[in-house]
Amino acid sequence: MNIERMLNMCKLANRQEGKRVTILGAGIAGLVAAYELERLGHQVDIMEGSPRIGGRVWTHRFGNDFNSAYGELGAMRIPSEHKYVLHYIHELGLSDKLCKFVTVFEEQNALMNIQGKIFRMKDAPRIFQERYQNIFSDTRYSEKTKLFAAWLKTIVDTISPGNLRESLECDLSSKLMDELERLDLEPYFNEDGQTIDLHSFIKANPGLRARCSKALDMFLSDILVETSHDLLQLEGGMDQLINRLVAAIKAPIECNQKVVALDVQEEHVKVSWLEEGQLHTRRCDYVLCTIPFSIVGQMDLSGFDDEKLAAIHNTFYCPATKVLFHCAQPFWQKDGIKGGASFSDEGIRQIYYPSVQSNPSRGSTLLASYTIGDDADHLGMMSELERYAYVQNAVSKLHPEIEAPGMVLDMATIAWGNYKWSAGGCSIPWGGDITSESNHHIHYLEAARPQKTLFFAGEHCSRFPAWLQGAIESSLEAVYDIAVHKPITESTTSIPLVTVGKVNTPTFLRINNDQNTEVSVKSSQELINSLF
Repeated sequence: MNIERMLNMCKLANRQEGKRVTILGAGIAGLVAAYELERLGHQVDIMEGSPRIGGRVWTHRFGNDFNSAYGELGAMRIPSEHKYVLHYIHELGLSDKLCKFVTVFEEQNALMNIQGKIFRMKDAPRIFQERYQNIFSDTRYSEKTKLFAAWLKTIVDTISPGNLRESLECDLSSKLMDELERLDLEPYFNEDGQTIDLHSFIKANPGLRARCSKALDMFLSDILVETSHDLLQLEGGMDQLINRLVAAIKAPIECNQKVVALDVQEEHVKVSWLEEGQLHTRRCDYVLCTIPFSIVGQMDLSGFDDEKLAAIHNTFYCPATKVLFHCAQPFWQKDGIKGGASFSDEGIRQIYYPSVQSNPSRGSTLLASYTIGDDADHLGMMSELERYAYVQNAVSKLHPEIEAPGMVLDMATIAWGNYKWSAGGCSIPWGGDITSESNHHIHYLEAARPQKTLFFAGEHCSRFPAWLQGAIESSLEAVYDIAVHKPITESTTSIPLVTVGKVNTPTFLRINNDQNTEVSVKSSQELINSLF
């Protein structure tokens, strides 16, 4: 749905006196909700368990001022089609900071380290025949099929966790090679005849995904986004969006308040939290919980129905680990690398180079390792010093300059799987027991479903898990649901209307006896489904 239409729906639905809403979590979902609820005339307060604001938006600065070299420990990319994110960037005066994010496979001078063989991305096709002998030695298939399969395997290997790499290996040997051979692949090779346009291919041949394992099929959507040429970033750091939201919100934001229990009553929610070792409890009229379910599941929960508890405990979170090196100089530029990412199969996976030029006197930040899944767990189990040493050694295989005395000025890292306030990098639809897109659809709707006056938002409650877009969209849906909610004590009659098709939740016509007006009210998700 168009975000302006969504915001107009919230305004039209906001026909009641201002409500008092307590928001749990000061990440992007909680901050956007606070911003919009205040604009609708509601009273808001925000509780954050950690010592910092921003959630999984975390720009690390190697210095004490805004102009210091920086890197992103959290969110770093904005797909150009994610209009909800771009709306707030424009509204909060950050449009001039938007610039292109050069992603993996875009920089042809970037490097690859596969089983000790180091080569440039542009030389990959020549190396494939040696690297993938099991593919190229099979005489049943054409050279185009083999080369396409080799590229597909390389792309998946670069981005995906170990279990999905294994899924593709099985799929290639059992059925995908035959499917590729059946198709005309020529239109999906670029002008050089050696590299492929995976986006065009997947769009034109959805049947190939149907032949993949369900998990790999769903992960291909993420691969298409991550390798898109239309990714954006905020020059100066993603935390600028967080800072602008905080400045625009009047509500108090209290950090270091760890929520430990939620008790859903008929018309209120009891929230219990720890602060400076003391247990506190308060009664809240309305609560919007944006805390990841990986943390909510550790709380003492009362008044939740069984389906909701199952959704909380069955939401799967993928670990992610990042390591930043503050370098004295961008030594990679002498090799013609101006952005994008290199790849190493030595456990550090993706190495991202800054595509925004920094002040030379401040040095430059290398995202020396970005891993998810089993690779992230492996690095996450190390101490920070062990992790730095491991990553520096692996990077040195591609860039020996990293070992030069004084080259690495400082380091920073986060293992999101071990981070006590999220216990994971993001929720994912291709892990756990969610084995199809339809199951994921059902799961995120259940994740977002309220419990009386306790509402939920966050990327785990959305169609876009792992992205800011999902966190913001779910937040606005919750704002709408809070705005239209009528307390039981109000004089309101609810008359079920006839439902059409497979609608599980009836639509209600609410007749407000005080104003003698009729308002047709749907849940936010029903409205969204009907408008798509």
